[in-house]
Amino acid sequence: MSQERMVNMAFIAAALVLWFVSANLIGTVLDALPPLHAASGERWQWDAYIIGREFRLSNLLGVAVGVAGGILLWRNEWLFTQAHEIAGELRKVSWPSWPEVRLSTVVVMITTVLVACVLWGFDTVFAFVSRLVYKI
Repeated sequence: MSQERMVNMAFIAAALVLWFVSANLIGTVLDALPPLHAASGERWQWDAYIIGREFRLSNLLGVAVGVAGGILLWRNEWLFTQAHEIAGELRKVSWPSWPEVRLSTVVVMITTVLVACVLWGFDTVFAFVSRLVYKI
């Protein structure tokens, strides 16, 4: 995958995250508002259904925020330059192979258990010594 494509996909991912977060935030705010009463006497919710029961006003506003935010992020020259530099540096990284990752994971797990056992031993000894000192 080319560096340009990686950067563009990162901006698209950022826009999708922005859409999801803003849609949920806007939905929460709109649900907290008191309902309006229409002229016919029925209650009208702020977060109205637009397309079916799944796509509401908050989703539409979230899409608008996500698209606008994605375009603003993509058009920001400093951020665009930084993204290209990061992608270039990531190309230089030597990523470990799957067997190396598995072996490192096993080493970390064993080390964690050993350190936990040592700390448990110290805690037990110090608790025993503390009980002896307080009995005196």
